[in-house]
Amino acid sequence: MDCRPARPDELHAALRIVLGSNGVPADSQEVLDFLTLAEQRGLGIGDMWVAQRDQQMIWALLAMPTPGRTVLLFLPNHFSKDDAMAALVDAVCDHFGSRDVRLAQLLLDPRDIAGQRLFASHGFRRMAELIYMHAQVRQQAMPPALPPGFAWESYSSRTHRLFADTIVQTYRDSLDCPGLNGLREIDDVLAGHKGAGQFNPRYWFVLTERGIGRGALLLSKIAGIDAAELVYLGLVPEARRRGLGEVLMHQGIASTSEMGATRLSMAVDSANVPAMKLYCRFGAARAGSKIAMMRLLSR
Repeated sequence: MDCRPARPDELHAALRIVLGSNGVPADSQEVLDFLTLAEQRGLGIGDMWVAQRDQQMIWALLAMPTPGRTVLLFLPNHFSKDDAMAALVDAVCDHFGSRDVRLAQLLLDPRDIAGQRLFASHGFRRMAELIYMHAQVRQQAMPPALPPGFAWESYSSRTHRLFADTIVQTYRDSLDCPGLNGLREIDDVLAGHKGAGQFNPRYWFVLTERGIGRGALLLSKIAGIDAAELVYLGLVPEARRRGLGEVLMHQGIASTSEMGATRLSMAVDSANVPAMKLYCRFGAARAGSKIAMMRLLSR
C-alpha cells in the first residue's frame, strides 16, 4: 500500500471519498458544492492525501494546516475505519511532524466507537466530546454595564502579553478540554485563535479588574455566512461564580450584533456543564457533536 499526497488529477476522486457518508462516496455535485463553499469562505482545501493499493485508491483524507502549528485531519464520515486508514493517518502525521507542526486533530462521530479505538491505538488521545451550539442574536444588542473597577482591554501588540497571561490563568482548574493544557505554547494557541474565521482585534477582549486580567472573550466573523464564532471564553479562578460569565456573554452578543451577524456559534466540552448552562441562558441550542482526538507530533 502506498500513502502519498494526491496528484492534481486525483483530487476530484479523493474528495468524493472524503465527503462521502454511510459507505457511499459523494457525487460530483457534492464535490462542486464543497469547492464553491470553500471559495466563498476564502479557504484553501489544504493537502489531499490518498492510500493506494494495486493501483486503486482505497482511502483519502484532507489535511488542513492551521496557524499555531496544528493540522486538522478531515476523514470520510460513517465509513468503517481500518488499518489502511490508520496507516494513511500515520503517514500524514509523520509528514507534518517533520515540518514543525505540533498537534494533529481529528473529529469523529460520537457513534464511531471503532474509529475512536483505532486511532487511540495510533497515538491519538480523546480530548473531549465537543457540543456545537448556536444562539440567535437580535440587532442593536447593547453591551453590558460593568461593575465598579472593571474595564475592557482590546487586543493589540501592547496588550498581547495581557491576553496571553490572562488566557493561561483561565486554564487553571478549567473544565474546558483540560487535556489540552500544556500541549502548546500560548503564542501558538493565540495564533490558532487568530486563524479561526476573520480575525479583528476589535472583537478580542480581556475583562480587567483594577488592571488585572479576569477573563477573556475572543470572537471572529465567519466568512461567507451571517454568523460569528465565539472562539474562546474563559475566566480566571478568582473571577468565577461572580456573575462575570454573563458579562462576557452580554459583550459577545453585543459585539456579534455590531458585526451585523444574527447568529453566534460556539463549541463547548460536554463535561463543561457550567459553560453549557451559561450559553443556554443566552438562547443557545445544541446543533450537533463530535469527538475531538489529538496526537502530539514529533518536535
